[in-house]
Amino acid sequence: MIGRSRRMFLMGLPLGLCVAGCATPHTVPEVPTAAALFPAKSVLAKDPAVTLAAKPAAPEDGNPLRFASAEEADESPKKSNAAAPGRLPDPASTADPARVRPAYAQLETLPIDLPTVINLVSANSPAAGVARARVREAEARLESAEVQWLPNLAVGAAYQRFDGRTQNQRGELFDVSRANLLVGGGPALALDVAEAIYRPLVERRLTAAERLRAAAVDMSNEMEAAGAYIDLVQVHAQLAINADTLEKAEAMLTAARNAKEARLDRTAGDVNRARTEVLSRRAERAELEGRAGAASARLGRLLLLRPGVRLVPTDMKVAPVTFIEPTATLDQLVTQAVGSRPDLAANREAIEAAWARVRREQYGPLLPKVTLQNQSGTFGGGINNDLQDFAGRNALSLQVFWEVRNLGFGNRADINGRQAQLDQAQFQAIEAQARVAAEIVETAQMAAARMESLDLAEKAVKEATELYRINKEGTTNVVDAKNLFDALRPLQAIQALNQARLNYLNAVLDYNRAQYRLFIAVGRPAPETSSPVLDVTGTGTK
Repeated sequence: MIGRSRRMFLMGLPLGLCVAGCATPHTVPEVPTAAALFPAKSVLAKDPAVTLAAKPAAPEDGNPLRFASAEEADESPKKSNAAAPGRLPDPASTADPARVRPAYAQLETLPIDLPTVINLVSANSPAAGVARARVREAEARLESAEVQWLPNLAVGAAYQRFDGRTQNQRGELFDVSRANLLVGGGPALALDVAEAIYRPLVERRLTAAERLRAAAVDMSNEMEAAGAYIDLVQVHAQLAINADTLEKAEAMLTAARNAKEARLDRTAGDVNRARTEVLSRRAERAELEGRAGAASARLGRLLLLRPGVRLVPTDMKVAPVTFIEPTATLDQLVTQAVGSRPDLAANREAIEAAWARVRREQYGPLLPKVTLQNQSGTFGGGINNDLQDFAGRNALSLQVFWEVRNLGFGNRADINGRQAQLDQAQFQAIEAQARVAAEIVETAQMAAARMESLDLAEKAVKEATELYRINKEGTTNVVDAKNLFDALRPLQAIQALNQARLNYLNAVLDYNRAQYRLFIAVGRPAPETSSPVLDVTGTGTK
């Protein structure tokens, strides 16, 4: 049911994690990532037959347009950057000027990857620290409960002085002035046998419950931090897509301007249309950079990093990764969750603790209470303040008794109260299990929908890529009936390719998020055997 391919999140903790039983990666080819899916240099810029030259020349074949080489294309923007006297330079035609960022936006760049994120959130999370402190508190209560059988030990001195009238056993009154001193000590024990038997049982269950709750907090923190990291990867991948699209649009703007200068443009608005596309992509880039900073800030907050840090993912490889086998049924997943979820296990421990409390109240009146005290030391005294005649002394006191509170009515009330607490624990466990089952159903449906969208998004990328290729070749070969340059169709193809890439990127990451949420929902079970390393946002095994 559960795939075996998974990656360790921590040193020894899974990063990718597939549920036991050989998960198969999606058949979609490896795609979006900053460098692999979208080359740093556009094909349009490298193709010697794409960019129009600044000055047209009539070639031997009679074509009135000459297409510049890559070297000439690199020079053409420089030539067109100079503004005519009395005119402002075209902001979309000039090289992108260096933007001066505000001082509060100047951050130190820090590369980070997913294993580092998981390590930091586990070590730095305040919620995890509180959970671990509660575990230590529970362990201390357990240790205290287990030593109830041991007596207390008291050592010290007691001095008494009496001056005035007193009365003896015969009823005679007389005046006296006396003092005495006792130096010594001894053990003292006040033991409720029922408490000594049942309290350790209760505390063991409560300690186990706190450990499980701490594990649940770690899983929750891990899920939140991993989601924030995937968000960071997503916005940086969108920046890479934007850079490629912007490069294509700028090349098309250069071609449109050159065609206009040669009076070979199909419509008067080709340059404006291309310039609008360039400016829109630059504005989009600025927006994406802001979103990247916001995503970095959210992740930094979870990791408790200093404020002046800008996090950048070291690896932006994105490919669909399957954690849960598609053949697994909902019943199997719910059963897996009941056995693996630490929060559900904590509820079961709480029920056992409540049962122990009920039994303690039921059997308490039948078990005795024991009081033991022994004092040994040196005792002496005399008239007035004359302390003398010191000698050894030992006093032992032992009591064993049974107690029925309020003629038994008090005990019955205590039993009823503990039974009510048991009922509460049981209902809370039922509610939690129903919530987990609903979470699994919801997450599984989302994961299934994301899986279906992957194929559609991939096909859309292929179609958009083919559309761009056709329009690029059409522009290169000038297929217009009047032998004129047409910027509309290439720009539409660029826009379609950009949107298809974004859709596929979002589909892949949404699928990975849904799969990982489902994996966490079923309790992140341990692998049965060692397995290859997986990257949640990567290409698969390493």
